Amino acid sequence: MKTSGLGRFTLGQPLPAQPHAVCVSLPKVADLIGYEEKDPQTLAALPTGYPRFVRHQMIGQMLADICKDQANTSCGYLFAREQDCEEVIKRYSPKEAHVQQGNGWTLLQVPTASPTNAQISSYFQHTGCGISSRLAEDYLWERGLLERRETLAEVADAQSIVKETISRAHGPDVGPEDLLLASSGANAFHALFKSAVDHAQARGKTVWIRWGWLYLDTIEAMNLYASPKGQVIEVHQIGNLDLLSSLFEKHGDSIAGVITEFPTNPLLQAGDLEKARDLCDQADALLVVDPTMVSPKNAGITGMADVVVNSLTKYAGWEGDVMMGSLAFPRSSKLGRELFEVTQSIICPPYSRDLTRMAEQIPYYDNFIERVNAQTLEVAEFLQNHPKVKHLHWAYQNKYAKNYEKFAGANRPGCNLSFEVSGNFEEFYNRLQMLKSPSFGTEFSNCCPYVYLAHYPLTKTHKGRELLDQAGLSPHLLRLSVGLEPVEEIVQCIDRALQ
Repeated sequence: MKTSGLGRFTLGQPLPAQPHAVCVSLPKVADLIGYEEKDPQTLAALPTGYPRFVRHQMIGQMLADICKDQANTSCGYLFAREQDCEEVIKRYSPKEAHVQQGNGWTLLQVPTASPTNAQISSYFQHTGCGISSRLAEDYLWERGLLERRETLAEVADAQSIVKETISRAHGPDVGPEDLLLASSGANAFHALFKSAVDHAQARGKTVWIRWGWLYLDTIEAMNLYASPKGQVIEVHQIGNLDLLSSLFEKHGDSIAGVITEFPTNPLLQAGDLEKARDLCDQADALLVVDPTMVSPKNAGITGMADVVVNSLTKYAGWEGDVMMGSLAFPRSSKLGRELFEVTQSIICPPYSRDLTRMAEQIPYYDNFIERVNAQTLEVAEFLQNHPKVKHLHWAYQNKYAKNYEKFAGANRPGCNLSFEVSGNFEEFYNRLQMLKSPSFGTEFSNCCPYVYLAHYPLTKTHKGRELLDQAGLSPHLLRLSVGLEPVEEIVQCIDRALQ
């Protein structure tokens, strides 16, 4: 083990202490609020952050160099693909937009005062179409603007190494040639859903069902592409099979597909995939499943899905400093296979040095998952029996355990445990001597204040709080990613904060 998530971390401290770290510390509730409300003092302490949500400092330096001879009157967006920049211009028609191209990047500049900036920024974040921080590092290095650059191992055919490992995790119905790799999990879903919507509309299908409360970027991408010609119907409670069945009875052949996670993020609720598969088969509808919360190696759901979405930033990138995603198209799914080529033309492929970095880590993928499964079982037992823990959500929670065990078997919970405490949330959060940051599936433990970081605007309005309540999401929910530190030290860390 190289890095521990236990101890005190200052505001903005990255973990690992590497230039491309995915996690950055938000140690106090006041820091969460400052970050979400764009407090200048808080933002100044964050040299980086979770990619897509915070501009990496090297990307900022790259932008400054490209625009050094220009007046600072515009917002800049560095796209990895020219096509995504063109899509933004077509979709939002920003006035006085300026486009500039370079090696592996396309810059869109929009006047700072333009009303389209909020829309473009949201699109840029939720679709994951921006450049890699490693591309920015290469740009700065080649121009002599960096004193040193990250050293990577010599890896022959890194893409094949990554694909072979991930295809094995999916089982015999997926080979390396049945996988697409993306620059992030969000970009993988964005490309898939965009192609799926166009394909479905050509077949006269316009209704999409979001089954369970899903991750923020999935929600936003579905809202972005399903309208105006189609609609998204939400089934917040994944256990409500009567509602799911009634929607198929009502909309029938108009249903294009069902999008779900197994289990969901952050409540780790596993739906009845066999029932969903039957309903989709009757309507000739697509079933898309994302098992990222526990990994496709733990949740063997590939045989149930037409396409499997997976963020490789988690578990595969277990050292916590590389972004990547994948799409698996099982050979047995005719519907899924029909989307392969179009999706491939839309997706942002990983940057070459991200592939190399992932190939360095991924040989330990299987071992890491086995070790973290054992650790999580012990931490779950501690939280279940602690009088100060009000609710614990995990893969084997009573209401959904049977659905999960059908595909995962026993003792394979992944790394995530979501819980609420009895008493003062802010006091517990501030006292907890552990990294507090987004992401999961790393060798170091990490506690994420999920609702604050994913849905903070909903906590500020009565309507928003009602929506969270309908989904069973408390603003004070904490998602714990169990790492590889000695399990007794993880337990002691949490116990001290609970006392």
